[in-house]
Amino acid sequence: MVDHSQVTEAEYLAQYNVQDFDVPLCTVDIVPFRFHNHRLQVLTCLRHQHPEKEQWALPGGFIDISKDNDLDAAAQRKLVAKIGTTAPYLEQVQTVGNQQRDPRGWSITVMYYALFPGSAVNQSLLPDTRWLNLQGNTIGHPLAFDHNQLISLALERLQNKVQYTSLPVYLLPECFTLADISDVFLAILGKTPPMRSIRNRFLNEDLLEDTGEKRYGSNRPATLYRLKKTAVAQFYNRLYHTTQP
Repeated sequence: MVDHSQVTEAEYLAQYNVQDFDVPLCTVDIVPFRFHNHRLQVLTCLRHQHPEKEQWALPGGFIDISKDNDLDAAAQRKLVAKIGTTAPYLEQVQTVGNQQRDPRGWSITVMYYALFPGSAVNQSLLPDTRWLNLQGNTIGHPLAFDHNQLISLALERLQNKVQYTSLPVYLLPECFTLADISDVFLAILGKTPPMRSIRNRFLNEDLLEDTGEKRYGSNRPATLYRLKKTAVAQFYNRLYHTTQP
């Protein structure tokens, strides 16, 4: 009888040949969000190959070990291929894997969400891609594979994180007002924190700078801000009480 306590790790691993095991399909899938016309939208792409040919799907695809140094690199490469640009903000959500999600075999995908500023992506949008309005926690019609479920998972993560981070500003154009930040909260959560809370949180950190310009409308002129070039995503130690369930 083998005494496993005396077996080294190398000897233990040597008992297994990786070629004896089937390898699952490994992909990345990205849920690209943008805030446009006061709505939160998701980008989808039309598939031109089987399976799920001529179905709309999220951007993504197989990991290429000759090109991708890590999972983030794979996700950004797929965004460039589908959208023409990388994401200003990209975050890994979770890994999903089972025998049912892809008819080609046992499949694992590492899913991300990406944040894009307003209409900026339109300039580099490739054919057979389109932005769709979110309706509740999905886009309102079926997508290929399990991509409707992936959208729901990504939205849930975003809804949680906007309450204790500075992520709303990554969905805005280069110049924006504090009221625009409030509109992003409304689009994501269906409710918004008090303006004084937004002002205290976003102006008390080394995050925004005053552009020196104003936006004029029916109310008094509003200061236009922009994200500092040195800014990184901020994390705060509490949620907004008025946006909690």
